[in-house]
Amino acid sequence: MSVTLNQPLPSTARLLRATAIAAAVAGVLLVTAVLPAEYGLDPTGIGRALGLTRLGAGPEISGPAAPAPAQVSAGAAAQANALLAEKARAAFGENPAQSLDAAAVSPAAGELRRDTFSLSLAPGKGAEVKAHLTQGAGLVYRWSATGDVAVDMHGERPDVKDAWTSYSIESAQRQAEGTFVAPFDGTHGWYWQNRGEQPVEVEVEVVGFQADLYRP
Repeated sequence: MSVTLNQPLPSTARLLRATAIAAAVAGVLLVTAVLPAEYGLDPTGIGRALGLTRLGAGPEISGPAAPAPAQVSAGAAAQANALLAEKARAAFGENPAQSLDAAAVSPAAGELRRDTFSLSLAPGKGAEVKAHLTQGAGLVYRWSATGDVAVDMHGERPDVKDAWTSYSIESAQRQAEGTFVAPFDGTHGWYWQNRGEQPVEVEVEVVGFQADLYRP
């Protein structure tokens, strides 16, 4: 027994309408389901409500990751302390009360120096006194002035013009003293400016591993 179905083909308008509806449904699924689940993007908030954003999230990390420089520094410190421990055992034997901190010492290649410098600042004028220091080299400093001066203690890297790193700034100061360790190779020192109406005498003394003490 044969049956003949005589159904009319759909019109072009119906095909276009069906295609548009299918495209719209696909777009809705893309925005509400695929993007939250696959890429963690949820512009409508529906994916979050359905719990789909967790599928697109990466693995959870317990705590912030330490930056690479800090990890390298910690590793270097551990190696230095391990070497110091070996030397301690060889020289004095085991001591359970002993702790180690090899990073507290920075051996210097140069000679210990004592340098002084004096200068006179006319009203409204300023001047610098600097020392050449390699990274890690330190010094003890003391300076005094006969009147208030503005001061910027700073450092400059080699072959870099019109750029500096400031360590301490005061708008009115007559003396200061302390210790300093150079964070990079270069020149490090002070700029004083006399903002008063009378001349000011400044004297500075440094003891450390600087190569010199000079006025640029």
